[in-house]
Amino acid sequence: MKIQEKFSQLQECGKKALIVYLTAGLPDFDAMRELMKKLEDAGVDIFEIGVPFSDPIADGPILQNAAQIALKKGVTLERIFQFCGQEKENCGVPLLLMSYYNPVLHLGLSHFCLKCAETGVSGVIVPDLPLEESGPLAGLLKQSGIDLIQFISSTTSARRRKKIIQNASGFIYYISVAGVTGPRDTLSPELKHHVLELKKQTRIPVAVGFGISNETQVRQLAEFADGIIIGSYAMQEILEGNFAQLESAIRKFRKILDSNSGC
Repeated sequence: MKIQEKFSQLQECGKKALIVYLTAGLPDFDAMRELMKKLEDAGVDIFEIGVPFSDPIADGPILQNAAQIALKKGVTLERIFQFCGQEKENCGVPLLLMSYYNPVLHLGLSHFCLKCAETGVSGVIVPDLPLEESGPLAGLLKQSGIDLIQFISSTTSARRRKKIIQNASGFIYYISVAGVTGPRDTLSPELKHHVLELKKQTRIPVAVGFGISNETQVRQLAEFADGIIIGSYAMQEILEGNFAQLESAIRKFRKILDSNSGC
């Protein structure tokens, strides 16, 4: 399923997207597969599969730790593609790959994009690839109908924001806080204003990520965001083996996001 198709389905019912990040291969691929089934049943709309990398500059301690564990387990990009290929028939929601640029370059842009297309990947997120250098990858992905997700934050200049919007597809990933990933107790009081101003400039859905970890934050974001992204909170529960607790939290988040829906 394509990202645009999923957002269109949700928007027809007045629903918001619930996106969950999972570091690939944790606790292992079989357990990950079972967890994804349960989380999809609990209400996840899109899975963001993280490719472990040795120097994840945008990630906080939780995701850094998860990446190191996955690397020690021998998780590779090729193994992740194998997993995605197996899941494309079983998983009823879009799959995104979140990878730093080095593993993509190491595999080769053409081969990377070919594998994305073959294994049913709907979108790619590359945190350390600036818009100005994204043309070659974006162009190859576009040929296969795969979205390269762009980031915007409150510190993005108006001029650069305009360029990002012009090149964005799938959805815009709005970074809610300054700094790296990781759970926060509260969100910025200016976040609503910034996201609503962005939505005036584009029809592309805006999903908010970084720091989202509790029901209060989800309730706040449900008022103005088109989707939310749960990352570090989910991985902390997985690293601690709290699978049932994570599933329960996702069900609660889903209920909050659907509280004002028409379906």
